[in-house]
Amino acid sequence: MVHAFALAATLVAATAVAPAATSSSGMEMYGYQIVTDQTNWNLNTGDFTMPHAVTVTRPGSDARGDHARGNTKLGTATLIGNVVIHDSGGAPEAKDAGSEYSSNGPSTITCDQLTLDSKSKSYDAQGNVHFTQGNRTAVAQRGVLNQLAHTLHLEGNVVLSEGGSSMKADVVDYNLQTKDVVASGTPGQPMVIQQPIDAAPAPAASAKAKSKK
Repeated sequence: MVHAFALAATLVAATAVAPAATSSSGMEMYGYQIVTDQTNWNLNTGDFTMPHAVTVTRPGSDARGDHARGNTKLGTATLIGNVVIHDSGGAPEAKDAGSEYSSNGPSTITCDQLTLDSKSKSYDAQGNVHFTQGNRTAVAQRGVLNQLAHTLHLEGNVVLSEGGSSMKADVVDYNLQTKDVVASGTPGQPMVIQQPIDAAPAPAASAKAKSKK
């Protein structure tokens, strides 16, 4: 479930060096193509804005948002509005997340805003965060992935579901390497774990009535 979050942190790969090229349709940063119909970029500060729909593509993934802003010197970019990220399951940068990554299948993340930071290898998804992958789902108000620490932090009405099982908590911290999960709830409102209820056993067959003599 969390492996696809690892992919999103690398959708925009930038360093303190400015992008290699720009055009009226956006900018290309070391193999990551950001496409839009208008880019406003200050070469002195590194700040840029893209006021219209933005698409980010790279091998194994794509993302889109209604508009974007960022800074090429800081190596950050923020997609804003109806953000959708698709992960095909083949991102080379996410191999550190574990051997199960490539076998988990395609996944989709949606949120209101996604901020990518290439220096800290982290990203911050905020507002109506939804994750789906097969029968796994996660819902939260915020999700923060740190690739260097191999951790995923979810907060705000977190609901994790897989098949018939689910977990509700205020905060969930997940270690991508050890697979340890630490979940906590608001005082007085403990976290809830639900498991599927087994079907009630069939009633025992009644004894046959004795035949009359």
